[in-house]
Amino acid sequence: MSLRKVNNILELVGGTPLVRINRLNPNPGVEVYAKLEFMNPGGSVKDRPALNMIEQAEKRGELTKDKILLEATSGNTGIGLAMACAVKGYKMLFTMSESASQERRKILRAYGADILLTPAHMSTDGAIEEAYRLAREEPERYFLVDQFNNEDNWKAHALEGSTADEIYQATEGKVNLVVATLGTSGTVMGLTRRLHQLDPKVQVVAVEPYQGHKIQGLKNMKESYAPGIFTPGEVDVLANVDDDSAYEVARRLAREEGIFVGMSAGAAMKVALDRAATLPEGSVVVALMADGGERYLSTPLFSSEKVPIPLRFYNTLSRQVEDLNPVRPGQVGIYACGPSLDGPPDLGLGRRMVFADLVRRYLEFRRFEVKLIINIADVDDRTVNQCLAEGADWKEFTARWEKVFFEDMDALSVLPALDYPKASEHINQMVDAARELLAKDMAYAKLRSVYFNISHFPEYGKLSGVDLNAVQSDKHTDYDYYEKENPRDFTIFKRATLADLKAGIYWSTPWGNVRPGWHVECATMSTEHLGQPFDLHLASTDLIFPHGENEIAVAQSLTGKPLANMWLHSEVVMVDGKKASRVAGNDVTLREILELGYSPAAVRYWLLSQHYRRPINYDKEQLDQAAKTVERLNDFVERLRFMSPGEPSADLDQILYEAKSGMQEAMDNDLGVPKAMGQLFAMVRRINRLMNQALMDAAQVEQVLGFVESVNRVLGVIDLEPGARDSEIEALVQKRDQARAGGDFALADKLRDELAQKGIQLIDTPSGTRWNKVN
Repeated sequence: MSLRKVNNILELVGGTPLVRINRLNPNPGVEVYAKLEFMNPGGSVKDRPALNMIEQAEKRGELTKDKILLEATSGNTGIGLAMACAVKGYKMLFTMSESASQERRKILRAYGADILLTPAHMSTDGAIEEAYRLAREEPERYFLVDQFNNEDNWKAHALEGSTADEIYQATEGKVNLVVATLGTSGTVMGLTRRLHQLDPKVQVVAVEPYQGHKIQGLKNMKESYAPGIFTPGEVDVLANVDDDSAYEVARRLAREEGIFVGMSAGAAMKVALDRAATLPEGSVVVALMADGGERYLSTPLFSSEKVPIPLRFYNTLSRQVEDLNPVRPGQVGIYACGPSLDGPPDLGLGRRMVFADLVRRYLEFRRFEVKLIINIADVDDRTVNQCLAEGADWKEFTARWEKVFFEDMDALSVLPALDYPKASEHINQMVDAARELLAKDMAYAKLRSVYFNISHFPEYGKLSGVDLNAVQSDKHTDYDYYEKENPRDFTIFKRATLADLKAGIYWSTPWGNVRPGWHVECATMSTEHLGQPFDLHLASTDLIFPHGENEIAVAQSLTGKPLANMWLHSEVVMVDGKKASRVAGNDVTLREILELGYSPAAVRYWLLSQHYRRPINYDKEQLDQAAKTVERLNDFVERLRFMSPGEPSADLDQILYEAKSGMQEAMDNDLGVPKAMGQLFAMVRRINRLMNQALMDAAQVEQVLGFVESVNRVLGVIDLEPGARDSEIEALVQKRDQARAGGDFALADKLRDELAQKGIQLIDTPSGTRWNKVN
């Protein structure tokens, strides 16, 4: 390694190293390198054109000491210009979008630059318009660099010994593919022109973000002002990349390769890795790392270890929408209030469980590791009272309704939780909790029952906002002969009744033969399985008071810690203008709806279609509409399966990107399913138009089906399985596939004709042959 001594910092621009990518490389037979442009003294690849544009302007006499250097920038070019101006003694003014990172603004100001911020919604285009206006109105005051039309921009990368030459020489002329992102496009144009001079076989891939992207420093040429220096016809390959993929690769570069880069570098490396996976052995790929990650610490890139943009939920406890900040990064612990085993699941329980399933599915979709716990209330008052009323054996009674619960949840496509703790299996933990509450004077024993003393818990009411002084005690909460010091206190353990004793539904404790109270059950089981505090407590709004309040009181009194950091509550189901409930006699069970002819998928969609914080009214018209919607989605999938491939569509990637980003934005903001579904159906309409025009090839059909499958991992309402198969037809299709694979095309054609005579339509796809009976 040679040591350098220079006259000023500008002499260190260029000469950046190539570092081999090892753990992220999907193809061991291909060499993948990152060219670390953030090792330029100003911290980015833009140091090269910034210096060249200033030096050439000085030579031409356009930039003099009496002028202010003016430029529109999203950050990196401005920083390179500012560094050069600091050395050379020029004043400078940069127009910049308000959306640019705080780090970039601070760096510019540290170099002595003035900044004029433009509206965020205009992005860099707004900054360009303002810079052009200033230069046009005061030409004697400003020298406008105009990187977007300045030929010295791209030439900085094509000069002898500069960027392209460095890549070629460092790889000993073996480079096959160079990947760079499109911003002002100077890097791509300079690399393309010079590398094609050195070796016409070298391919340059330009990475362009989708329209509506959030990757700072990049341009989609259709939605922004296209730079005058950009000639798209010269670029070998134009590749798109989505925000999430770019962010993920940027984070993985730091964690797995020790290379700390920004958004656009992640985008370049994502495309480089994808291309490397398909290249022949011996190929060499180089991706330009435009800048370092320290300039993005305040942006969504590093706001979460798992997702680029935090998920936001309405927290009942704080009464506002908040970011999800898991106790353990990348993992979310969830406790959901489960069923009482007093009968078949009704719509209220169904909505609560489908809501919990939605939360779990979406968190997993966003790559969180989810630990979902759903309790089984097998000894609560509802269950025991119904069991006694029927004169049933308690174990047989609860086993019967537990089986029905799981069958109904399976019908609704509710994924199994990690565990389903039963209250009856956690009595010892509840006894320990009661002992500790008594020792802390948070509870008292009276007449062989144990009660929680609400007056000793000053925070009571913080979840529901209720004023206990304004709430009348409910004499029906416990039997009239249970004596409390305060009628508002709630039961930890209640002494068994004669009916309980006769049925054997009781437990022997230091206070006598008792049954646990519902509230201590949930407080104990949730912390036993998830620790304290855990991340999300899910329930329905009818359980906020008193159940949720009492859970908090018990758990927080035991440890001094919150029970859960966020409380999410789904609204209730209404029947005839009242909350559906078994007690009120207006409840409707899932099985009753299915007997009316509705599919489980239609019921699930109906339960999801309204935002979870709005009540749902049981209405057959709404169920009919839900059924039609599910049928429409299934018809769309079926049409995709049996579409005859046509010409490829140039718009498909953008359509899917807009659908994905729109749905994700809606779901990230407090699970906005209705808005997300609007995005999905907008996509369906656009894809249907493409199919009508035969504008998708087989690979693109697979791409759309893959997108629908990813959506359904969250929604769980679309039938993605082919219809009933015919073994005879399957055998003929398989025989034809074997003939094609073996090159016997005459036999393959004969079998196709034979199948056609049987009314079978064949669609050959990259993943195999699909078939369908045609009427």
